[in-house]
Amino acid sequence: MPRWPRQRLTHWLFLPKGKVSGRLTAWSCLASCLQLPITPEAAVRAVNRIFSILDAFTADRTKLALQEIGDRIQLSKATTFRLVNSLCGAGYLVKLEDQRYCLSMKLVKLAGVVASGLSVRDMARPTMVEIGRKTGETVSLNAVVGTDRVCIDVVEAESRLTHIVNLGEHAPLFYGATGKVLLAHLPPDEQSAIISALPADFSMESAELKARLAQIRKSYYAVTKSERVAGSLAISVALFDMDDRGMYALTLTGPEERMRDEQECNLALMLQAQKEISLKMGAGLFSAAVCD
Repeated sequence: MPRWPRQRLTHWLFLPKGKVSGRLTAWSCLASCLQLPITPEAAVRAVNRIFSILDAFTADRTKLALQEIGDRIQLSKATTFRLVNSLCGAGYLVKLEDQRYCLSMKLVKLAGVVASGLSVRDMARPTMVEIGRKTGETVSLNAVVGTDRVCIDVVEAESRLTHIVNLGEHAPLFYGATGKVLLAHLPPDEQSAIISALPADFSMESAELKARLAQIRKSYYAVTKSERVAGSLAISVALFDMDDRGMYALTLTGPEERMRDEQECNLALMLQAQKEISLKMGAGLFSAAVCD
C-alpha cells in the first residue's frame, strides 16, 4: 500500500525554501482542501495526524472502521472523525456501505507520480552529503546485484587519509559491513544459496555467519573492522522500502584509527539517517504513533 513521506511534506511546507508567501500559499491550499487550521503549530500537528491516518491502512487491513483507525493512531474518536471526514471530502478516503473506510484511487495516482520521478539516490543523497560533512568520511549507497553488493552512489571523504569506495564497485555479499547488511535482509532461500557457496578460505563457518546475519537482521545494522580492507572501519545500516524490505545499505567508511573514538556518535548518526531515508521510501518500521 502506498505511504506518504510525512516529514518531507512538513519540511516543504514550513522550512525556508524561497519566499515566505510561497510557503504560506502552499499550506493555505492544503488547509483549504482539508479544512484545517492555518497556524504553523496546528498545521504541523494536523499534517502528522493526516499521514498517521493514511499509514493506518496496510496490505492486510485495507478496510478500517472509524474506531479501528482511532485505536491504531491513538487519537480520540472526535478528532479521528473530523480528520477522516476531511480526507473523504478531499478524495483520499472512501466511506463504504458497511461504514468502514478505505484508501481511494487518488493515492494510486500519486504513487505513480512518485515512482516515475523519485529514485532511492534522490532520497538518500541529501542525507549522505550531510553525514559526509559532519564526519569527514566516505558515505556510500549500495544495492544487491546477483550475489554481489554494488555501490550505486558515493560521497567521498574530505580528508586525504581515507578509505575510498568507488562508484560501481562490486564485492561479494559475505564480506564487510555493507555486504552483510544486504545479505541479512535477503529472502531466506537466496541467503542460503549464497552461504552454501562460501569460499574455502572464508574466515567464518556457515553456522557462525548465519548467527551473525540473524543479529544484523534484528538490529538493522552492522559494524566491521579491518574485515574487507585492513585498517578500515565500516558502519552500515539497512534502508527499508514501502514493503519494509531491507533493499539498500547506507555505509560510513574510513580509517579505523580515525573513526574509533567517534564510533558511538557515528552509529547514532547512521541510525537516524536510516530512519529518515526509510520513511521517505515509505517504510512503516519507524512510523511513530501521533498522540491527541
